Amino acid sequence: MSETETKNLQTYTSGPLRLAVLKRDPVPAKLLPAREAWTLLQPTHAVRVCTSEDREEGVIRSGDLALLLPGFGHTLKRHHANAPFGFTALFLEGPFPEPLLSSLQNPPRKWQESSFAVLRSLSLKQLFSIFTQELANPDGVQLMTRELFLILLGAELSRLTEKEDRGRFPYRLNRSTLQLVLDHMEVHIGAKNSVPELATMARCTPDHFIRLFREATSTTPHQYLIERRLQRAVTLLANGERPSDVAKILGFYDASAFTRAFKRRFGVPPSEYAQEAYDRQFPKK
Repeated sequence: MSETETKNLQTYTSGPLRLAVLKRDPVPAKLLPAREAWTLLQPTHAVRVCTSEDREEGVIRSGDLALLLPGFGHTLKRHHANAPFGFTALFLEGPFPEPLLSSLQNPPRKWQESSFAVLRSLSLKQLFSIFTQELANPDGVQLMTRELFLILLGAELSRLTEKEDRGRFPYRLNRSTLQLVLDHMEVHIGAKNSVPELATMARCTPDHFIRLFREATSTTPHQYLIERRLQRAVTLLANGERPSDVAKILGFYDASAFTRAFKRRFGVPPSEYAQEAYDRQFPKK
């Protein structure tokens, strides 16, 4: 759905995603890449990428697709004084599904050092183009389309970087232990998954485990579990399960708690999403 429409600027939102299409600089302050958001950016003309300290990080050429990392306070400037630029930018604020979550948590070292990366992938450029066109459609974009885009984006980023030097941020929960914990949570997704039990698996105290888990995943064990349950809920609802049954299967306190969490995450109540999924499978003649 369009939030803002002027001759020079259009913005659209869908859940945790925000799309901005700017025809010509200067860039409004509200469109500068947020410190908390990952940003996919495709300029119409070459732009210089600088940090908030006015340190130049590099140049994104016309038509290139770049990923700007959060936390640097990026600014964008003309590469040539007499060549104004515009751009299409997609701001991703999360939460993210797998495998996108893992890709963003473990970027290659050179991405961290430059604070952004030009993505040399025709598939990614095509995916970005198709999705941003869908997002700008007057009818908006469906929940399943948005989630599919995020999943495909994560898969392509993983493929693109698997041969890179994947220098990790200095987390102290090693990868094998973290994977053991995440696998346990996935298998027992409808159970309580108490922090003391998970901490025992990680061989540390509950308080220490929460801190290490947050360092490794940028979220708490509880928030991670809720996100995985909601991702599973989308599949169950699309397969015809009733919202009340989904709430029980996935361990929510009650149907009301499930409805609140689902609507907060996806923008619609589970009953409405289930009906939309049914109507797509069995359209009225």
